[in-house]
Amino acid sequence: MVLENQLPLFILKDLFDLAKRELHANIYEGLSVSKLTCDLWKGMVIDLLIEDKLFEKHFSEAEHFVDLITLCLQPSELGNQNGKLKTIVTPTVTELHQAGVTFKEGSSSHLLNIRFKYGALEIPKLTLDDATEALLRNLQDFQGLNCESNYVNDYIAIMNYLVNSPKDAELLVQNGIIENWLSRSEDVSTLFRNLQRETNIYDYNFTYAGLNDDLKAYCKSPWHKWKATLKHNYFNTPWASISVIAAVVLLLLTFIQTVFSIIK
Repeated sequence: MVLENQLPLFILKDLFDLAKRELHANIYEGLSVSKLTCDLWKGMVIDLLIEDKLFEKHFSEAEHFVDLITLCLQPSELGNQNGKLKTIVTPTVTELHQAGVTFKEGSSSHLLNIRFKYGALEIPKLTLDDATEALLRNLQDFQGLNCESNYVNDYIAIMNYLVNSPKDAELLVQNGIIENWLSRSEDVSTLFRNLQRETNIYDYNFTYAGLNDDLKAYCKSPWHKWKATLKHNYFNTPWASISVIAAVVLLLLTFIQTVFSIIK
């Protein structure tokens, strides 16, 4: 995955074709460079949720392995979110939780397809281990130097704002969105913070501009905050819910009794 180690894929293809001519052809029956690449990377990039068919689809247009992974990660459902970023600041996971936002593991098979709808933030599952930071950093650097699109960079930026503290990371782990193989929850926020240092956010064309606006608007609503406070403080356990309901019933009965007493 290191940029300076990349070997052009056409060289691998030429070597493969040469081997087919020089050695026994039956050994290579049913094989191709794209299939061998897919088999090689299947175990190495399983954490990025890349489907096998995407390797086959983008292999012919990729220059090398890092370019191939970048093409496979291109988000497929964010066309309506891309746009001008009004302000860079995004609410953290903790702030969203306090505003009543729920968190779900994204159903999308694309890692970068983060969606917000009806008060639920869907983030595709991300597995973090010791190799994740280097993997994302090389993808980020390659795209920044060679591509017009900036979706890997923008994904790192939005995740850095969302996961700003160990508490943010713990909330996503509890909801099955992050599988943390690092030592501590603090390492998750540190990972994104380290990657964020090399990001260049272009506010005129940010991949998650629409998502950012929707999250901020939801957090500003007093109604959403009131509902979240009521749920977190008074309906967080079955016994608390029963107590609140009993108190309401008692108040209603007291009110009715008072009314009847006045009438009498």
